[in-house]
Amino acid sequence: MFFFYSRVSTAEQNPSRQLESFKTIGHLKPENVYIDKIQGNVPFFERPEAIKLFEAATVSLEDDTIVIDSIDRLGRNVIDILRTIQVFTDNSINLKSIKEGFQTMVDGHENPMAKIVISVMASIAELERNKIRERQAEGISIAKASGRYKGRKLGSRQSNEKLLSKHAIVVQKLKKGMTIQDIAALTKRSSKTIIKVKKIITQDKYTISA
Repeated sequence: MFFFYSRVSTAEQNPSRQLESFKTIGHLKPENVYIDKIQGNVPFFERPEAIKLFEAATVSLEDDTIVIDSIDRLGRNVIDILRTIQVFTDNSINLKSIKEGFQTMVDGHENPMAKIVISVMASIAELERNKIRERQAEGISIAKASGRYKGRKLGSRQSNEKLLSKHAIVVQKLKKGMTIQDIAALTKRSSKTIIKVKKIITQDKYTISA
């Protein structure tokens, strides 16, 4: 079965160009089109329509393909894109990108060419992470030299509300009764984080929203 995923950054933007691109693939049915109107820096599995899409694809008993207009529809963060693709592959879901011209699975097996592309992306992501670390280290060194760096305040920690908002996908999966192990595999969150979220939402003060 073919599923189609479109993302635009704001409610004012029109996804019609992406929908026209989907028509070149065929198999386009309105009920299998999912459109998120959300910023690209929001991780894929924290987007409302993306979550619905993934659940529909994992429930389907057919060989499923998720079609996107271009790889940046999955996200702006290369690391998050790679994680998303890996979750698809782990669940035997093929990803087809029209602009980049590749799909991640062929005849139920990982596509070697796609693996090469993904490996290159991973290398680029590693370079980006190293550059960020270097810039952070340089900034801290300069701040320390000028007496402006004070470090993190003792006892400071993320508020419960902010933590739940950041890990909304974990909250949703806990609500569905999924195990910590399964949620960790799906969302790529650590078990420690999931346990922390579960502890918060089981307190009387907090409830799991729909």
